[in-house]
Amino acid sequence: MSRRATRSGRLLAAGLVALAVLGFAACGGDNGAVRSGGGGSSDGSGGTSPASGGTSAQSYVGLSRRAAIAKAKSEGREWRITREDDETFPATLDYVETRINFEIDDGKVTTATFG
Repeated sequence: MSRRATRSGRLLAAGLVALAVLGFAACGGDNGAVRSGGGGSSDGSGGTSPASGGTSAQSYVGLSRRAAIAKAKSEGREWRITREDDETFPATLDYVETRINFEIDDGKVTTATFG
């Protein structure tokens, strides 16, 4: 096989791998652990903003997983779990004002942020 053919084959293979990685990243790789529900907001810092309805993200900290999800749903907020115990779940990097993100340890919310 010529050097040119080998080089072309390598470039084609590298391009296909790059496309596959980008395609997977665009899908978010949702394994069912990151879930969404209804509407809300803030600046992502865990504080409040007018769009958050005055609710602080910190008001979720200490709640059980189930209670935090129920509270988010009752307030009409989108939500997702970004980390639970030692498992971090794939998540999109887009900023969504209406979404609250939960980190959970031993069944309790330890971190909650809007965005």
